[in-house]
Amino acid sequence: MRKVVEVRHVSFGLSVRMISGFVGASVHTPSPDVPPTQPDDVHEISFIWLPDDVDPRSWVAETAQGMQVTAYLVDERVQWDYERDWPDHEPSPGVKQLSFVRRLPSLTRDEFAAHWNDVHAPLARVHHPGIWRYVQNVVVEPLTPDAPELDGVAELHFRTVDDLRDRMYDSEDGKARIRADVKTFIDVPAGWRMMATERILTTPPR
Repeated sequence: MRKVVEVRHVSFGLSVRMISGFVGASVHTPSPDVPPTQPDDVHEISFIWLPDDVDPRSWVAETAQGMQVTAYLVDERVQWDYERDWPDHEPSPGVKQLSFVRRLPSLTRDEFAAHWNDVHAPLARVHHPGIWRYVQNVVVEPLTPDAPELDGVAELHFRTVDDLRDRMYDSEDGKARIRADVKTFIDVPAGWRMMATERILTTPPR
């Protein structure tokens, strides 16, 4: 499968558009339970999973149909997962932080991805006790014209808002370790994030 991340600059609504070709889809809208952090022109973020024989660039061009969408092809790396017990179309429990990140200019894309996966993810498992599901999406290529530079999209899902507020870090020392490591491979001021409610519209095969 191939995974596409779409940043929607207009609201498409919470239903799958009348299109075909995908095998999984989810949509993320700003959470009503936490203050907004996303840019003003970001209304929704969707994830689309496509079969390997579907060209993602052509698929986005055909399905966007002139809508204001910025899209990227990503390499999905699920670090750990929740146990899901709710059906498609129902809002997922809790709140999800979607972070759009840029690498430090001194690193190549491969160096950034290796550090994120091999160094940062093990640290996160120790020092982020409240994260219910953690996914790293390494950007492979932009799929829309004039898409801003981007290197990764992080998915940090918390089962409750209290877990986000009170269990983001295991300790002050853990917070310091995480933040120190982030500074070694991510250009923090160049990125942005959205605190979101997730709705899985079509469960992708695993």
